Amino acid sequence: MSAISATSATAEIPLARPLLGSAEINAAERVLRSGRLVIGPENARFEQELAERTGRAHAVAVTSGTTALELTLWALGVGDGDEVIISAFGFPAAVNAVLRMGARPVAVDVDPGTWNTTPDGITAARTDKTKAVVSIDQLGLTAEAAGLRQVCAQHDLLLIDDAACAFGGCDSAQVPGGGYGVAGTLSFHPRKVITTGEGGAIVTDDPELDTALRRLRNQGQAGRGVFDRIGTNARLGEINAAVGCAQLVRLDEMLAERRLLATGYRERLANVEQAGRLSWQQVPDGAMHTHQTLTVLLAEGVRRDAVCAQLTDAGIESGPATYAFTRLDSFASVVDAAKSYPVADALHERLLALPLYCGMRSAELDRVCDVLSEAVDEQA
Repeated sequence: MSAISATSATAEIPLARPLLGSAEINAAERVLRSGRLVIGPENARFEQELAERTGRAHAVAVTSGTTALELTLWALGVGDGDEVIISAFGFPAAVNAVLRMGARPVAVDVDPGTWNTTPDGITAARTDKTKAVVSIDQLGLTAEAAGLRQVCAQHDLLLIDDAACAFGGCDSAQVPGGGYGVAGTLSFHPRKVITTGEGGAIVTDDPELDTALRRLRNQGQAGRGVFDRIGTNARLGEINAAVGCAQLVRLDEMLAERRLLATGYRERLANVEQAGRLSWQQVPDGAMHTHQTLTVLLAEGVRRDAVCAQLTDAGIESGPATYAFTRLDSFASVVDAAKSYPVADALHERLLALPLYCGMRSAELDRVCDVLSEAVDEQA
């Protein structure tokens, strides 16, 4: 099946490109012809398959990964006066969700190898006001669940797995991305491993939480015209769900290709790594990384902006992998200026995202690595 080129960048080699083809087109057309565009059989099928894939009892499809986080916090009663521990490093969606609920985000630094939240970080940041922990599975690497579960259970904290990038992956004990905590949240943005255009989901084993989430996403309705709580409109469209089902058929195939490409990067950049000019995220033995974003950590003294400029000149898209919210002006009022986050700071300043997408050719991989190697060598 031929794929449709669907890139959001003008670069010859973009950072990401969703793999879309006749299956997705046929799925969308089927929904349009059915006339059922909201909360129908496609949503039900998509949710069932998401639950099975994450090892959960329930899945609730919603409009985005950010919405998934907001509804989860809302349903769990996180709000004014509560503190939520969250990684200092990670896309700001999670912090925005905490603030939208009126709670206070408490930043913790991340592990220098995996870049994920650690049990020790949670213990050090916990106060009497801490109600929840949002663990971000960084860039597609599922955090080691056992330690996080243990520390949260010890202190009676709600644990939420932000698996926006990790769907399809697992930790070293084979716990799936989205599979730990009271709930896991997923995203299906076009840059994720599978896409529904825009969309997200919450997966959980708690039947009461599942019921609450379904009501919250549908204006608080317990049944037609029965409004038993305040809610919102967070329903995923049937077209989006149908596209998601078509994508799920190829999930294992896409993950295998992403792993192959990531291995290709490591092989081609081995000399640069050995020279100490870049390093990689450390993946625990037995864990499966989804490689939702392919990144290299540039060595101190290598200027990321100069490297990006050379890649851009060569028609290659690149950029920061994501951000430390503790370094963003919009969150200055909620960040404790007296605390330091050295690992998050280094990742914020020196982590570089490189192109990776299904259908990427060996020649394109060669070109990216050749330009990157040259750009880094020039700063040696």
